[in-house]
Amino acid sequence: MTEIIRIENDTKPDAIRQQLARLNSGQVAVVLPNGWGELDNFAQLRLIQRQARLRNLHLALVTQDLSTRRSAQTLGIPVFGNEAGLMGRRWQMKNHLPDIDPRNPGTGLPEPPPWRKGGNNGNGMTTIVAPISHPNLYRSRQRRIRAEEKYRQPTPFWLRFIGYNLAGLALAGILGAFVYFVLPAATITVVPGQRQIEARASLTADPTVDVADVEIGLLPARLMERYVQAEGSAATTGSGQSATQRARGAVVFTKQTNVTVRIPAGTIVSTSTGDRVDFRTLNDVEVPGPVGTRATVQVEALEPGVRGNVRANTIATVSGALNSQVQVTNPGGTGGGESSLVRVVTQADRDRLYEEVYAQIEAKAYEEIVGDLREGEWTPRESIQIFVIDRFFDHFNDEPAETLTLSLRVLVQAVAVDQAISQQVAMRSLEEAVPPRAKLVADSIQFFAASDTVVENRRVRFGVVARGNYVIPIDHRELRNSIIGLTPEDASPLLQEQWLLARPPEFYQDPDWFGTLPRIANRIQVRVEYAQIGIGD
Repeated sequence: MTEIIRIENDTKPDAIRQQLARLNSGQVAVVLPNGWGELDNFAQLRLIQRQARLRNLHLALVTQDLSTRRSAQTLGIPVFGNEAGLMGRRWQMKNHLPDIDPRNPGTGLPEPPPWRKGGNNGNGMTTIVAPISHPNLYRSRQRRIRAEEKYRQPTPFWLRFIGYNLAGLALAGILGAFVYFVLPAATITVVPGQRQIEARASLTADPTVDVADVEIGLLPARLMERYVQAEGSAATTGSGQSATQRARGAVVFTKQTNVTVRIPAGTIVSTSTGDRVDFRTLNDVEVPGPVGTRATVQVEALEPGVRGNVRANTIATVSGALNSQVQVTNPGGTGGGESSLVRVVTQADRDRLYEEVYAQIEAKAYEEIVGDLREGEWTPRESIQIFVIDRFFDHFNDEPAETLTLSLRVLVQAVAVDQAISQQVAMRSLEEAVPPRAKLVADSIQFFAASDTVVENRRVRFGVVARGNYVIPIDHRELRNSIIGLTPEDASPLLQEQWLLARPPEFYQDPDWFGTLPRIANRIQVRVEYAQIGIGD
């Protein structure tokens, strides 16, 4: 059976030894808490192992501490990562180090040298040191004297001369290298150039949204509505015949009864052949006497134009109740009906006038809707929607008219967006597009509305473009390494081309012995002037 000893955080190693002293032979596992490093000491762990061996125990540790695990493995103590690994396992503790016998501590140690071994003095007593093999003090001193005499002999003169010359040359070389490489220093003052950058933010304005979601570009909006009315006139371009005079003539009524028949003025008579043409009588007439009595009456066409000019004997119909009492005919033809060429309304005139008036409303609608914006709001021009409510033309198609007039009434809708929020989103996109270590020039930042606005019902998807200049970042190390050893005349155009500087760099050299910049990059100091481009240091 395996005995498990669980250790608390405040337990000392001596307490573990005491608990092991109470156990007899068998397997025992000591579970150490996380972070408990009391046994990462090799000596403490060795004492616990010795206690387990004295009690004939097979010790194992359960711990995650790496130092404790390494020490235990060195001593041959089995180590497990958790208690689950103990289930159904048997182990034995291996002793990698020899045990110490309290009665004979020297057991297992190597043999001592001869002069350290003791001898028997003949009386049954053992001496501690053998006098014969032990070196005496005189011989040791003589050996040291002979060794030191080898180093007291003077060095030959030629060797010392060569040594002095080599040392002088080395010192002169070090001094020359110091003067040439280390002593010269330079300071370069540069004003970085600028590059233009722009970024676009896609936004959606929705009047049904109350809170802005900057991450997805969804903004709240305010719906604006206004009714706009406009009128316009245009000259007609069509042409057609227009009747100007009515045709006239005479008809003869023949009575069909024996009673007197009265024919009032305005009685309608019509042609009975071809297209029907109506005429009206101009005066009253009575037809007395027997059947067959006749009366002549003047008639006039109801419609003006040449259509009223009909041939003789074509008028044969009487309208109304008189149709059974009299017959009618025209012995001669009618005449006098005339037509002339006049301007008339066409569909093209109506379409052209509608486009002109609608264009006027579009321009007027934007001005009207902008007037409804509150402080801090703006609306994309493309987001304006126009719905036609009513339109009225004063003439129909093919109707004679010199001019055509249109009255148009529309409903204008648009969404108002908080300008600060939309610019904030665009500014965020611009900052993300700026290269690392670059700085934006605040005075150069501008915002524009993109031209790809899409309207879906009342939702408006539009874009805001943020444009500005950023200061080209100066890498001091790269700048220094690119001009080491060059003359200022050669370094100046190189730096302007590579870094697009706002003005030529300024060089200060101290001392200016060789006319070139230092050959050690650390001896070149780079000073960047940000204040001259308006962003401060």
